[in-house]
Parts: sequence; C-alpha cells; structure tokens
Amino acid sequence: MKINQNISAVIVNDQLLRNENSVAASVQRLSSGLKFNNAKDNPSGMAISFKMQAQINALNRASLNATDGTSMVETIDGAMGEMTEVLQRIRELCVQAANDTNMPEDREAIQQEIDALKEEVNRISTATEFNGKTLLDGSLDRRTYVTSEAAQAGGGQKEVSMYDKITNVIISDEVQAGNYNVEIIEPAGHAALVAAGDDAKVQNNAISEEQAGIVCINGVKAEIKAGMSPEEVYTVIRDAADSGWVNVFVTDGNQTLPITDKTLDTQGYGKDNTGYKFGSSLAFVSQNYGSDEDITITCDNKELAEILGLDNPTGPAGKTVENTVEEVKEYSISIKGQDVPQPVNIVGVPNAANAGKKVEATAAGTVYVNGVAAKITAGMSPQEAFEALQRACAAADVMLSGDQVAVPADYGFEKKLTFTSEATGLNAKINITYDNEELGDLFGLKDIAADPGMQLERDEKVVSIEYKSVAEGEDAQVSIQENGEIRKEYTGQAVIKADGNQVVITDKSGFEMSFEIRGDVASGGQPQNPGDPDTNTQLITIEATDIGTLQLQIGANEGQELAVRVPVLNTRSLYMDDLDVRKVDGSDRGMDTMDKAIGIVTAARSLMGAYENRLDYIKGGLDATEEDMTTAISRLGDVDMAQEMTEYTNANVLTQASISVLSQANDLPQQVLSLLQG
Repeated sequence: MKINQNISAVIVNDQLLRNENSVAASVQRLSSGLKFNNAKDNPSGMAISFKMQAQINALNRASLNATDGTSMVETIDGAMGEMTEVLQRIRELCVQAANDTNMPEDREAIQQEIDALKEEVNRISTATEFNGKTLLDGSLDRRTYVTSEAAQAGGGQKEVSMYDKITNVIISDEVQAGNYNVEIIEPAGHAALVAAGDDAKVQNNAISEEQAGIVCINGVKAEIKAGMSPEEVYTVIRDAADSGWVNVFVTDGNQTLPITDKTLDTQGYGKDNTGYKFGSSLAFVSQNYGSDEDITITCDNKELAEILGLDNPTGPAGKTVENTVEEVKEYSISIKGQDVPQPVNIVGVPNAANAGKKVEATAAGTVYVNGVAAKITAGMSPQEAFEALQRACAAADVMLSGDQVAVPADYGFEKKLTFTSEATGLNAKINITYDNEELGDLFGLKDIAADPGMQLERDEKVVSIEYKSVAEGEDAQVSIQENGEIRKEYTGQAVIKADGNQVVITDKSGFEMSFEIRGDVASGGQPQNPGDPDTNTQLITIEATDIGTLQLQIGANEGQELAVRVPVLNTRSLYMDDLDVRKVDGSDRGMDTMDKAIGIVTAARSLMGAYENRLDYIKGGLDATEEDMTTAISRLGDVDMAQEMTEYTNANVLTQASISVLSQANDLPQQVLSLLQG
C-alpha cells in the first residue's frame, strides 16, 4: 500500500471527468436540440449544415422575390387592361364618327374625346409605377442602340448615334443580342407637288364671279367665292388640305432647304415667309409617308386653276405629277316647226360597225329629249337602250321609231332612229342633247338629218372643265444585302418589308425587328459603291442587347434570374398619335389603326399573363425545394431526443457511480494508519 500516490483515486477521478463531460455534452444537445453545437462536435457536418442553411434562407428570400415580381406584373397587367378599355372606346368613337349622319361639329366633339383618351393612354404609360419604378415607358424593355459611321475631317470614320432618326425600334424575344446592319437606300417620301400661280387675270386683288369655283383636295372641298382676298383663298385651301391629310404652305418652289427635323413636313421646299398673294407658289405635301399616301387636287374653273397654278403643277425633282384636264361637253340638236300644219321629223345616221354591240362603259351617259332624260348605262342591250330613249320621247311629246318600226323587236345600234314631233306647225319642236360624244355616235345622232326644207341647228359647248393633279408618296427603300447576298447576321429566310417609313424585318423562329425611318436619314450617307455618284445610301447598325429588362432574382444562386420584358406602350408606339376622325377617311383609318393598337396591347398583356403563371410555378418550386432542404438539414443537425436522453441517463449514472467510487478510493490512505498503529 502506498500513501504518496493514490493511484486508485487518480484513475477514478479521470473517469469521473469523462463522465461529467459526457453529461455536459448531452445536456447541451438536449437543451439546443442540435447534434453539434461546436465545430469540434462535427466539423464536416457543421460546414454542410451552414451551407444548407444559407441555401434555405436564400430560397425563402427568392420565394418572396417571386411574390414581389408577381405583384409588379399584376400591376402592369392591370394598367394594360385599363389601356385596352381606353383603346376600345377610341375604336367605338371611330365607328361612330364614320356615320354620315354626323355633322362636322359632331365629329369635332368626337375628336375632342379621342384626343383626351390619347392623353390618357400616354398618362398610363408614364404614370404606372411600382415602388417608384415606371413600368410602361420602355425603361423595362431590352435596350437597342442605333449607330452609323460618318466621315471625319482629314479621313477616317467615326461612329455617330442615329437614334433620333431611326426611332420606335421594337425587337422580339427571338432577336439574339448582337449587331444587325441595315442599308437605307432611300427614306420614305411624302407625296408633294408645287402649284405656281398666275395673277395676271386677277383684278382688284380679289376673285371675280367668273373665277369662282371649287377646289377639291383629297375629296375635301374648298369653295372659292367671288370677292375673296388672297388671305381668304389661302385659308379655305389650307383648312381643306388639312382635312385631307395634306399640309399646304407658300413656297419659292425650289428644294433649297436641307431636309432636317424642322423641314420634314415641307420635304425641303424653301418657304416663302412673305405670305400668300395671287401668283405665289403653293406647296402641297402629304402629312404621312408612303406609297399609300397621295395628293389628288381638282379644280372646276379654268381661270381659277390658272390663278392658283393648278392647271399644271410640278413635283419634286425626278418625280412626276399626273396632270389631266377633263372637259364635259354637251352636244345639242334642235329643229323647230314652220307655219305649215305638219310635224317636224329628223332621222339618225347609224354606223353599221355597231351591229351586235352593247353599251360600253365609255359610251354610257344621258340623252335629253325636250328636256326629258333617258339614262343609258353600261351593259345595256340595244333593245334596252331603245326602250329607255323611247320612254323619254313619249314624255317629251316625240314619237320614236327604229327603222320606221314603232316598237322594233330586234333593234340594233346599226339601225336608224326616227324622231317625229307629235305637235305640228309652229308648236312642233325637237331638241336633243347628250353628254357623251360616243353615246351620240352609238345612236347615230352625230350626223342626224332633217326633212328637206327644215332648218336643223347643231351646237357643241363645254359645260364643265376639271383640272386634276395626282402625286404619290414613296415607301422607304431598305436592304439587308451585301454584295448581292443577305448579310451574315440574318439567315437566308430573312424578309424585309417597308410600309411608308415603317420597316419590318422578319426571319425564321419568330425573329422580328421593326423601326421607323425619319425622312432625313439618308442625308450625308456614305456611297454604297464609292465613285458612283448616283448611289448615296446610309448603312446603320442596330445593336440589340439583353440590357434593360426587369431582372427578378428567383433563385438562391447567382444568375438564377427571370428577365421580364415590358414593352413601351404609348400613342407613338401604337401608331395612333395622328388619329383624326375629322379628316377625310379619318374614321376608316382610325378603325384600322385601333385594331392594330389593340392587338399590340393584347399581345403584351398575354405576355404578362404568361409571366404571372410562370412566377406562380417558380414560387411553388422554390417553396418545395426549401421544404426538402429543411428536411435534409434536420436529418443532419437535429438531435434525436430519445437517443440523447438515453445517453444522458447512462452518463449521469456513471458520474454518480464515479463519485461514490472516488470517495472510497480517497479512504484507502487512511487504512495505512491502521497498519502503522498495530
């Protein structure tokens, strides 16, 4: 037995410490509910656990992000729904304005409501916000940049922005990010013509009775009355032109101005700022671009046409204006009875070449017998034409026979007509007039003859004259070819279409790119073939990017985003900013425009609905993943309470046993004293 070293106590004490540590660890696990509370408990398990917890927290946040995104898309959807209602109302107003029961003041009232509704469309576009972010102004759509190259002084090229000239660029989702080259050969053109007036016949600086007449501009009448001053004449012409989608201004008649953003409506014609006076040149320019736009001007008075320059207007350099003069003549044949008791009688001289003919469109017209009209229409058979003429004759107290037969069964235009008055003597008369020379030839009236001794009078006079001028606009000319082949950024299936100044490029797989070209885009362009002075084109580059879309973080990791495209929606992007039902065909144009606008908004709204559905699925997927990962981390880090309680009880019992044994081990040195005392 030894007293210096109590080996038994040391052994028991060491075991007691182990048991106490086991109890403390169990108590910590039981109180925290975790298998490991310190890194030393399970280094790899703790690392995995913390990584999974970060994922769970991120998934929870991403789910909330998806909810916020859904709220934003629902806001956009609601705004588009209201915009659709506004567009539907505008279309309804266009239908209302198309009814000819409306007076001009009624259409003015309708247009006032349309203008207010157009302002509302723009207000919705700029005022729809979510958390301070504007939604429908295009700031959440894909960015596009339009550039070109211009020659630098001293040589070389520099890149310049063309976004002020190539506007309203819209690309589909299938347009990949990259550069797309387009060559502008010619910008779209307005219809334009210049009328150089002549004031030589104007007396006292006012319109005379002989010079009064009607000027029609695209079907809108401007009545020029006697006594009108130059200012009054210009006013009625200007207002009629505006209703016909035409701008009119006093000009020097030359394209002396460069075409810029300030002179697009004049197509470069130099303005005359001295004001209109008789003899001034008037420029007529269509308000819109394209081959569908034209200017048709008619004038029914020769002297008025000469004063205004409408007898032979000219067009832009290299462009033609179709000028025609149409005279409407009246041909008359008359014979009066003599102081003898007999009727008057005249006989037509037909042309044998007319045998078997029907009335052609060029021969249609009206024959008047003693003032009673017989309307002869295209497609009539000879018998039908004869019967129509005979009815007029009967009402005019004139007997008509064909080849001396009162009612021929087989009348043809090769047979002669005989007109005989029912009255006799001085009361007998026959007066025949017709308004188509070809119709007169068809009935044999041109060389009609009277009985011997009868005085037959013939007359031919112009009853009306019309000066007509027509000018047409041009669509933009655009190419996506280089050296005779389609450029490499497009496929061989790419198609380009220009409608006025709007250009649409389509390709396979839903590729679509549209934009508008301003009228001065080709000014200063670089020649396609250097050294060829006749080819002056502009090569522009449209850079499509993935920048600008609304990015929703819908995942726990970097790059797990949903790009939401929100197109710009306003009166300009919907091509309805110039809608005006007061103008000629304005209602019809408006209905077509609104159909397209409603289609654009509906397509955008459908896209928002697709985003909403997708976000719902995304949120469901995130929530399911978060639940599964929470289960996984629970298996990894959560303590099994029943098992841990068993271990705790075992360690606690061992600790108590160790204390008891230690007490006994500490009594061993006392037993040495009993040996010493004995």
